[in-house]
Amino acid sequence: MTAETLKTKRKEEIFEYIRQRLTFNFKNEHRRFEMSGYEAETGECTIRNLSILNVFADLGIYDFTSYLFLDFYKGQPTLYLKYFNENENLDFEFSGYGTTEIIYQIFQKTIFSNKPKRRRG
Repeated sequence: MTAETLKTKRKEEIFEYIRQRLTFNFKNEHRRFEMSGYEAETGECTIRNLSILNVFADLGIYDFTSYLFLDFYKGQPTLYLKYFNENENLDFEFSGYGTTEIIYQIFQKTIFSNKPKRRRG
């Protein structure tokens, strides 16, 4: 499914799509963000969470930003981003949100936004 096709779907359908992609890409194990921010090995939490987010890179979630990353600390997810060709550094807190809801919010701020995309080709 493409970002353009997703834009035509209802929120519930998009949630189901997100869940299916996460299950398919991780061998039928529904993956969730590690929101505690704690890790036994340095980088473990970051690598795990990026692998989940990167499942959706093919939709173009990174094409709208100079940077986009998630940070988790004591259960508090925060999205940091700066839109391409803009100067403002933005952050959005998603307290109480689950993995599917956070990814949906990232879609809202990237592929569903009317922001200009960077040229990739």
